[in-house]
Amino acid sequence: MTFAVLRLKTIVNALARREQGFGMIELLASMTVMLIGIFAVYAVFQAGIVQIRRASTITTAAAVADAEMEKFRALRNDSIGLASADIAAVDSTYTSDSAYRADTTPATTLASAMTASQLTISVASATGFPSASPYIVKIDNELMLVSGGAGTTNWTIRDAVERGFLGTTATSHSAGAAVVQIQRVSVTKCGSPPCTNAVPTKTTTGADGRSYRVDTYVTWKQIGSSSATTGRLVKLVTVVVRDNAAPYRRWARISSSFDESTGV
Repeated sequence: MTFAVLRLKTIVNALARREQGFGMIELLASMTVMLIGIFAVYAVFQAGIVQIRRASTITTAAAVADAEMEKFRALRNDSIGLASADIAAVDSTYTSDSAYRADTTPATTLASAMTASQLTISVASATGFPSASPYIVKIDNELMLVSGGAGTTNWTIRDAVERGFLGTTATSHSAGAAVVQIQRVSVTKCGSPPCTNAVPTKTTTGADGRSYRVDTYVTWKQIGSSSATTGRLVKLVTVVVRDNAAPYRRWARISSSFDESTGV
């Protein structure tokens, strides 16, 4: 028994004195395993950094959108809108958004002539137009509020005395005149009130120092009750905040309705 213990001790001491280490294969294998672990940890940190940066950008973009919406909340209702000339100059990024309205469709024509004091109009077709009133149409250069007859080809319009409430003058129109639904809120550029200084698209700097593209849309929206009863039109303002360079990635979107009861 004593001999066995001494023999084992001799072997252990001999091994302890040996200077031979890992072979090249063992070294490469251990380094590979270590690198895999390091890369896995690095990937976790990298993903975390990306998510933090993304969250920061979204938060900043939302703050930019809120600040832009607050500017509209400070305006009189009749000044909430955009100039048609500015809308005509926007690019495809602006027009490709779901909030954009072209004001070219739906369209039809007058089935018969109408006078400046007429309270009803006949159109060739109601296809594409709202099935419930009110909604706004444009005949030649006059804007009218359709208050009845939706879904038919015979429409009732707002009292002729008030036909100028949309900023145009009541006049007569010939049979065959173009009729188109107006869905954008158009307001003249400032000069004389009511007017607007708002623009459809612009660049602004966020709190993070980055530049953001801010696109604004102002459209008419028909409100209704839970029983599907329609009410008056309100103005729907939609603000979309995007990257300031192609492909213009969208970071924030906010919408708010403005009723005429908040100020005229």
